[in-house]
Amino acid sequence: MIGRRKKASPLPSRVYEKNGAWYFVDIKRKWHKLCRVSDGLTRLYTELAAINRDRETRDEEMMSSLVDAWLLTKLRTYAPTTQENYRAMALNIKAEFIEYRVDEVQPKTVARFLDANYADKPSLSNKYRALLSVIMAHGIRKGLRNDNPVREVRGASEKKRDRYITDGELAAIKEAARFDDRDPPRPLPSARAFSALIDLAYLTAQRIGDLLALNWADVSDEGISFRPAKTVNSSGVRLLIAMNPDLRDTLDAAKGGKVVSIGPVISLAGGSRMTYKSANKIWTRACERARRQYEKECAKAGVAPDPRWLMDMHFHDLRAKALTDKTRAEGAAAAQALAGHTTAAMTAHYTKAREVETVTPLTLKRSS
Repeated sequence: MIGRRKKASPLPSRVYEKNGAWYFVDIKRKWHKLCRVSDGLTRLYTELAAINRDRETRDEEMMSSLVDAWLLTKLRTYAPTTQENYRAMALNIKAEFIEYRVDEVQPKTVARFLDANYADKPSLSNKYRALLSVIMAHGIRKGLRNDNPVREVRGASEKKRDRYITDGELAAIKEAARFDDRDPPRPLPSARAFSALIDLAYLTAQRIGDLLALNWADVSDEGISFRPAKTVNSSGVRLLIAMNPDLRDTLDAAKGGKVVSIGPVISLAGGSRMTYKSANKIWTRACERARRQYEKECAKAGVAPDPRWLMDMHFHDLRAKALTDKTRAEGAAAAQALAGHTTAAMTAHYTKAREVETVTPLTLKRSS
């Protein structure tokens, strides 16, 4: 049995003498022969150093070590919200591939991982596929393999999202975000900040992460300065969205009657910044509350509720709504500029599926 040494020993930690030889005992209590005692301490330390080098090399070649290395060196280059999501996803990848060396991962290994866990979630499957590909590319840069097995695995087919939030639906959500479900309803402490967030999302067509990261230092009489986090490492585009009366009113409402010049624009009652998780929770609850209220009104009026009204709405759909409305009002070029997109195709990804083309019918040919 191996235990703590009771007497001082010239031997390194985890090295023991047995049957005239020295052994190194690893954390799994496996014995590794180093050399004979008669070979001397110099030979002992030489063999021990070789074992430690081999162990370190083997550790670096494992997928778990590659994921850790990527998290340590690359994760910080992403936006805060993306960092939070990628960290959780990377830990799932690490757990799934913990027994694999980097060079042992094959396309069929990747396909099996995606199919076993995300076959019914194509969007999430593609996100994991993309992240795993980035991690494997990091392994190539580190010299741990020569190819990327993820590239051989086709991504899942996703249905293009075409949900367009109507003006009536948006008004219902804003109203539902003001009060809780109690009887009588009580005002929610987050109502002011969340209402401002919704209005800013529509007026500026910016992503929720960039809106939540907005500080009063980014606001001037000229407008609001944005540097979208998603494009920092690509196009690096910067936007100044010019001030107009609606934007000014929204910013004044966000202040809640206070004189504010520093800190987050979207802040809670105590002054702390609203988080991405909190904003999504408030949005989800407001959508559910608005739908329940709509169903009550339909039941009272004796009509069947529309199954699509106030259903299947994501906060990100506000960006699509804003760009679609901008396209209808001022054209595709104006929408592209507001979105900060480098190509028209990127803007069309948001707007094309939501546009409804108006056409005229034929006329009947009547015999005279």
